[in-house]
Amino acid sequence: MPPTFKRLTLPAVLAAVVSPAFAQPLLEEVIVTATKREEGLQDVPIAISVMSGEAMTELGIANLTDLTVFMPNIHVNEAGTGTQLFIRGVGSGVNYGFEQSVGTFIDGVYYGRGRSARGQFLDVARVEVLKGPQSTLFGKNTIAGAINITTNRPGDELESYVDVGYRTEFDGYMIEGMVNVPVSDTVKARFSGRYYEDDGYVENLAAGGEDGPRREDMTLRAVIDWTPTEDLTLSFKAEHNKNDVYGRQQVISRASPAATGLYRAFGDPGFTAGLDWQQYDQNISPDVIEHSGRPYRSGVFDETETDLLQLTADWRLGEHTLRSITAWLDYEFTNELDVDYSPLRFLGRGRTEAYEQFTQEFILSSPTGGFLEYLAGVFYQSEELDNNRHTFAIFSALPPVEGAILGNIAGALGVPSLPPTTLDGDATSEFSQEAETLSVFTELTFNLSDSLRLTAGLRYSQDEKSMDKSGDIINLSGVLPDPVFKQVWSPAVLALADVHAFSRTRSESHVIGNINLQYDVNADTMAYVNIANGYKAGGFDEDNALGREDVAEFEDESVTSIEIGAKMTLGGGAGRFNVAYFNNVYEDIQVSTFDGNCCFVVGNAAEAEVQGIEADLTYALTEGLTVNLAAAWLDAVYSEFADAACNEAQIIDWIGAGNARATCVQDLGGENLQFAPEYTFNIGFRYDRPIGAGLRLAIGADYLWSDDVVVGNDLDPELIQDAVGKVNANISLGASDDRWELSLIGRNLTDEKTFPWGNDVPLAGLGFSGSYFKFIDPPAHAELRLRVNF
Repeated sequence: MPPTFKRLTLPAVLAAVVSPAFAQPLLEEVIVTATKREEGLQDVPIAISVMSGEAMTELGIANLTDLTVFMPNIHVNEAGTGTQLFIRGVGSGVNYGFEQSVGTFIDGVYYGRGRSARGQFLDVARVEVLKGPQSTLFGKNTIAGAINITTNRPGDELESYVDVGYRTEFDGYMIEGMVNVPVSDTVKARFSGRYYEDDGYVENLAAGGEDGPRREDMTLRAVIDWTPTEDLTLSFKAEHNKNDVYGRQQVISRASPAATGLYRAFGDPGFTAGLDWQQYDQNISPDVIEHSGRPYRSGVFDETETDLLQLTADWRLGEHTLRSITAWLDYEFTNELDVDYSPLRFLGRGRTEAYEQFTQEFILSSPTGGFLEYLAGVFYQSEELDNNRHTFAIFSALPPVEGAILGNIAGALGVPSLPPTTLDGDATSEFSQEAETLSVFTELTFNLSDSLRLTAGLRYSQDEKSMDKSGDIINLSGVLPDPVFKQVWSPAVLALADVHAFSRTRSESHVIGNINLQYDVNADTMAYVNIANGYKAGGFDEDNALGREDVAEFEDESVTSIEIGAKMTLGGGAGRFNVAYFNNVYEDIQVSTFDGNCCFVVGNAAEAEVQGIEADLTYALTEGLTVNLAAAWLDAVYSEFADAACNEAQIIDWIGAGNARATCVQDLGGENLQFAPEYTFNIGFRYDRPIGAGLRLAIGADYLWSDDVVVGNDLDPELIQDAVGKVNANISLGASDDRWELSLIGRNLTDEKTFPWGNDVPLAGLGFSGSYFKFIDPPAHAELRLRVNF
């Protein structure tokens, strides 16, 4: 805990801001849709972090990863094979069979895969992060919280804008534009698009290597609103998103003697492991390797393409409103990883995934203001998932001087006389899943008096899943007969796969709900208590490297939560102060853990308890000057987890004692969860004033501090990001009538070296034990932007 934060007390803060000697300006009311209705932030009895689209533009926030650094207890990052979303230390691992713990909703549509979080923001009105289980109104897979994104709807005025930007260190370029057209009295349309590309920020020192990760993002959106009658509005949205990344921000932070020798021989003679913006990998750009007539797309890349069609209908039925949201979502992605993590190209792992989702939701809302307010709804979702994975090993492509590694592999095989060509193989896996969800829900609010309200919600859900999985190992060399090859290769090259084929089905049903008591202490203060439960659906282990049907399935995960909070309006509307205490008990947590050798294994941990306090303050000190503070204390620990996988240091000791690697386990009971720093706080200010000559000047700065963060779920000491604070700042000059604005945005100005994720380097059994890679965050950089409104 930093000393300055320890001495900071709420009374001192409030005393400094609530009694100025001059007239106070008022904060704009923040509108949210966390309860499926439009309400003021201060009237909603749950913990919410929210940021407007205007604020995100000012801060240069382009995606969820950028946004969440401004919000304590929220963590969004790219991991080894996917995207991880965590709230208050709770999220989903990297297994492609997992559902999400943090649900993502855009304009009311649930996005069923975490990869959707990688998209760039475009023409966004606001982002709400709802903390704690939100299962009654938002359904399954929101046991940690929900991210609720609202984009801008078509307006009544003819307007447009163009926004262009350049990003230093990345050599990145951005252009974004929007056109709003009122076609007629009943038809309005809004078209927007964004394109971004950069060359990355990690220098590649390998011979022939390319800097990275290079990115190219494109988003196009069209929204058309039609109001055929006074009581009916139809909104049609079509969106296309393409996101391509070449290379990764991974660096070798620690290397064993064997790994160091390899990098110096084939990467750079001056190689030294460490957390720096340098890597040593020749295998970045997509390339096609053909071996024995079989093509392989090699390199390090990730290509994702997403399409959405959505129809939203709002129909007034007297004093009631019926909303229908119909959506079709489709995405495909292809990626390839260099899983030997060396400058050479002999082990690669890639996958293609196709996902198609259809959702339909009906919500009936009652009028407000009476004794009873209610809403009731039905939700249906169907999805199809096809995930094909391969892991190829082409040892015959290695230079002859690479005898040391080949010797290790041959020794592991127990057949040191085998020539390299006999090891060339491809482990393939196909995972197909179909799923359906049907839910009915209701929420009733009883206005017991002018100051006391009781809300009760209930949801029934039925989930059905069916899965087909198969795996094989293919002999690429043809030197050995196929049965002999499989006997040699399968137990040898780290059990990357085994021959298998099986099908499974599962069904589960749940009744979940919440009870909320809300009391207006006075006109400016509201207190509440919220009790809720929720679940995350069980499923099937997509990775399941060993092909064992008996461990292919995992069970659902559940949570029981209590939250006590207060929301206050200060200074007659000049400030807002919100505070909440929460205690969540999670049972049967679904965990995916890397075993230090090659593979991820899935299991249900027994129990975890997550408690903490969150507070945020926003105050307009003078006309144009606003300060903000957000702070959190978090205590997130496993209550029971007796059979967790060991970290690499423990495995080394275990093997040294004469034990088998696969039998090493540890007890994580009483230990911290991932991405759960004990203390975090952000503090910043914004100053925006006219300076004459028809111009306005705006400046702002933020200090963002986080305590130690465990990023590895095996709690490896090497994978703990130490406590660190970062400084961001921005300055802009624009026309007083908002016709144009020129902005300079600086991030990580003190050039801190941090990592949001990392892991052991694979192939620990082949001399790489004790080696680690980490995904390094960007260095100090700036973005120059020009926006012109028409």
